[in-house]
Amino acid sequence: MTTTNSLGRRAFLHRALSGIGACAGATALGGAGLLPRVARAGGPRVLILGDSMIAGALGLFLENGLRKEHGYEVLRYGKSSTGLARPDFFDWMKEARRQLEAFPDPDAVVAMFGGNDVQGLHMGKKGKGQTEWIVWQDEGWAAEYARRVTAFADIVAPEGRPLFWIGMPVMRPEKFHARVQRVNTIARAEMAIRPGGVFVDIWRLLADQGKYSDRLEIDEGGKLKKIRVRAGDGIHLSVAGAHVVEAHVRERVVARLSGESETLLADNEAPEGADAGEAVAQGG
Repeated sequence: MTTTNSLGRRAFLHRALSGIGACAGATALGGAGLLPRVARAGGPRVLILGDSMIAGALGLFLENGLRKEHGYEVLRYGKSSTGLARPDFFDWMKEARRQLEAFPDPDAVVAMFGGNDVQGLHMGKKGKGQTEWIVWQDEGWAAEYARRVTAFADIVAPEGRPLFWIGMPVMRPEKFHARVQRVNTIARAEMAIRPGGVFVDIWRLLADQGKYSDRLEIDEGGKLKKIRVRAGDGIHLSVAGAHVVEAHVRERVVARLSGESETLLADNEAPEGADAGEAVAQGG
């Protein structure tokens, strides 16, 4: 089994980026829909769940990397435009249980939600045809969203099973930027107190001195190369950006499951910036 220590961080990322040309025409992030897929190779078992990022390039590259580079057995399931806010549209609590029935007792779970959760929280029907909501500005929004993160985590990762929660990246639209900071801060806090929970911070990974940038300088084989890491909407990832994030996430998953250094798993405690807490307090 290849480990991140033997590759080194730069080599690990270089290997991931080397596949960009081959994959560029094969995948896109927009409207990916449902993508259940199982890759069986007899190694550790990893369940990958999430929204369009997982349904699209990032999830595909992570699945292929874990399977082909490390011999893991992988089930990936992603659905675009979903999250934990709107169980009336798509209920991830029920879906998580279905995925575990198809893929019982994984050694680790990777999850990514948040981009579609910066809205009111659907609380179900109340009275005659009325729907109850907790709107974004309500005082109880953060507590309810934290409860949902924990409830989902309890389903997919009971009893300390490793759960890697991928945070949202820095965003170009200012309002969305502030709102996903709030979601990230909640998820980070829940993973920090959860046995086996790891918040994987990609905010700083894709930021240029803390700010949004379409392009970043990447060390590729000892040479700095500026590559486009974001899609045109300033929200999603380019193919190259998906490779960068995939290498970052996979490094941490492999480190945990192969018993490598825990220094890669310190994102739970690292703040994203001075304004992250303010975004939570003020409701974005």
